[in-house]
Amino acid sequence: MALADQLNIVQNVSKTVTSLIISISAVFGTGFVFKSVFHPTSVVLDRIEIPASLEAQGFKSEVVVQRLLDEINTYKTIANNNPKGGVDGPENALFSGMSKGSDAKIEASVGGISLQSIEQAVRFVFQKDPQVISGDITNASTANGFASVEGRIRLSQQVISKRKNSTEKNEIDDLIKLLAFDLYAHFEPLRAALAAQRLGKPELALEVLRPLVISGTPTERKFALWLRSTLAPVAEREQYLLEALSIDPEFYPAVIGMSEFAVNQKRYGEAIEYADRAILLNPSSPLGFNAKGIALRSSGDRAAAVKQFELACALPIQSPGCHNLLGIEYMRPVDRQPPTKEALRKAYAEFTAAIKANPRAAWAHSNAAYVSTELNDLKEAKILILRAIELEPTEPTHQFRYAWTTYRLGDHAKAKEMMTSLLEAHPNWLETRGPQGARRISDTVLNKP
Repeated sequence: MALADQLNIVQNVSKTVTSLIISISAVFGTGFVFKSVFHPTSVVLDRIEIPASLEAQGFKSEVVVQRLLDEINTYKTIANNNPKGGVDGPENALFSGMSKGSDAKIEASVGGISLQSIEQAVRFVFQKDPQVISGDITNASTANGFASVEGRIRLSQQVISKRKNSTEKNEIDDLIKLLAFDLYAHFEPLRAALAAQRLGKPELALEVLRPLVISGTPTERKFALWLRSTLAPVAEREQYLLEALSIDPEFYPAVIGMSEFAVNQKRYGEAIEYADRAILLNPSSPLGFNAKGIALRSSGDRAAAVKQFELACALPIQSPGCHNLLGIEYMRPVDRQPPTKEALRKAYAEFTAAIKANPRAAWAHSNAAYVSTELNDLKEAKILILRAIELEPTEPTHQFRYAWTTYRLGDHAKAKEMMTSLLEAHPNWLETRGPQGARRISDTVLNKP
């Protein structure tokens, strides 16, 4: 079974036939994980059998097949597009250097085209017999008076997914998503785990990673252990990272992870050592410089931290993280004095550079909005902070800054209402996570003496 990288959906529609082809390329390129060359494998997705009760609700076979492929494409997109943008985050070290070649094709019969016709085409193009994926959703036994359905996906005769859920429409939608996830994970377990992690579904990610951690190849195990560390409680992260490094002492994502963990534990000297090790392993990546800068800043050496962030930003590879970190340093108070306008303008330039590197960088938008408010560019601040809220609607800091911008725009009543609601929902936020000057700003908005 080959791991897979991309599932690119190409849809061709005619009056009588709709067909979808998903092309799955190799997860890791030659020389990065495996030395062997992948050979094309052909897989055909057949009908999904549906009970009449579900067909009456619109869940026909071709609809479910289409949904499966759409869901797989969604998981693929989430796994392949780093939300941090650029190269920020060790996920990009994990997936760098990948081959663009194809190692598998999944073809689906959706509509009038016959499975036999697809099989014949596959044999002609690839000169081999395809494996067949099929499945069914059936009415299951009733428990406690509630009806349920069971879904299964088979590869040839092997069951690779078996899930059960209730017959409510939204529950059947969830069942289809789980079946699609299992199919994706069968070909691409590491990417599937990463997609689940990013979707905030750690139980799915752990389900995929567990067998790889226990009995995978050394290469699979080190990647699975690193991903497992990102899902573990803080107290357990170190053991997974160190185990990954015991397999490969030069495993870059785990080296970065250990630097970050050491900072979290206030072991700054150790964090700097791991960051230096990362820089030696990959001097063209900004991640090591960013990690060292964070460790230095956390230890109190801000001047040295700025130099590291500047080194990261000077590299040809775009790094929204280093620009955001550098901008934060520029907008900090110096010797208990608020930043100068010149420093704020420098910070704004860095935040806009981060946004350019990754238009979905919510914190870059939020930080740029705060600086714009301080520079009295209030219209720009409102645009930026609303974009940050759109990208991360539950982050209290963005809401806090929106209230401050609203206050500065002159709508004091609305700003007070927003600030009151925020602090009621997060009563300890000012002390635990509030940004610099948060108490002063909240007192101003709430008209406290």
